[in-house]
Amino acid sequence: MKGRILFLYNAVAEEERRGHYGECMTFTDVAKIARALVHGGHEVVHLNVRSPVQLEEFIRSHGPFTLAFCIAEGFLALPSSLFDGSGTPWVRRILEKRGVPTTHTSVAGMEICRHKDETYQVLAANNIRVPAHFIIRPEAGSLEQQLKAIEEMMHFPLFVKPCGGGNSIGITEKSIVTNPRELEEQVYFLLEDLGELPISVETYLSGQEYTIGIIGNEEKTVLPILGFPRDEKVRSFAVKKASFARRHEQEVIKPDDPRYWRLYKIAVDTFTAVGAQDILRIDVREDSNGIPMVIDVNGTPTLTETASLPYMAAQAGFTFTKLINFIVDTALERVYGQETTEITG
Repeated sequence: MKGRILFLYNAVAEEERRGHYGECMTFTDVAKIARALVHGGHEVVHLNVRSPVQLEEFIRSHGPFTLAFCIAEGFLALPSSLFDGSGTPWVRRILEKRGVPTTHTSVAGMEICRHKDETYQVLAANNIRVPAHFIIRPEAGSLEQQLKAIEEMMHFPLFVKPCGGGNSIGITEKSIVTNPRELEEQVYFLLEDLGELPISVETYLSGQEYTIGIIGNEEKTVLPILGFPRDEKVRSFAVKKASFARRHEQEVIKPDDPRYWRLYKIAVDTFTAVGAQDILRIDVREDSNGIPMVIDVNGTPTLTETASLPYMAAQAGFTFTKLINFIVDTALERVYGQETTEITG
């Protein structure tokens, strides 16, 4: 099925990709995805999403659309929406209101994926292991008391990260804290940098980290799994940018490796638990005893050519163009009941 695709993204010039805009798309990467969609036979209508009003007016004046291919994380004019967890479901609520079906997970699923406290609650309720954690809520009372509670309940080292979003904003080597002073400093740093948003303080898992990609709905394809070098203690934005140069140090874990099936089950169970659709990337890290735990669930995984998910897809025989169009076909099948293309190279 071919259609009129509304392609939604957040892109800035390369020199502006820093700070709160650090994980926005480049216009070069946007063009590559658009070419893949056109190659798939679709008419593509672009929108660099800047504000809710802009998005609503654009849909009203340029519609109708068969489907939105939506990788927008929020609104450029509202930078906090790109990292506080609100943006991804907000964009989808507007699409839903205007009757435009979209790729990727629904509003309800994105609310879970984009708020780590909700992610952990849902996964734990479904017997999926997550790290021991404490959610600091600035509005809930004294920060001093909350920090004291963490010191009494948990053991260092700990890992401190924002609860919102699915990117690496707010995560650096200093996210690992080994004593109360470092904990306090990192919490106050995040509150100053990102605003008074919830913060997850969790047990630091010292084992190997993996990322797992799933495409599908009723039938799910789990891609070859990527295992990161054991010396990567923190998958910060800088480390992720350097990943392409370290591909030779990363493990590609396929079905002939027993770890694949253990991680496969975690991924499929997680996909179902959060109510995901079409595509999901799940990050898992082992504790010191080798027990894998889910540390992030990303409903809009990065789809640049050098990102982890396209790399994993390439190990399964997908070209970049076929990957992009398979995601679209998967969504079209879910929405309209049409058969998707074959999963071949």
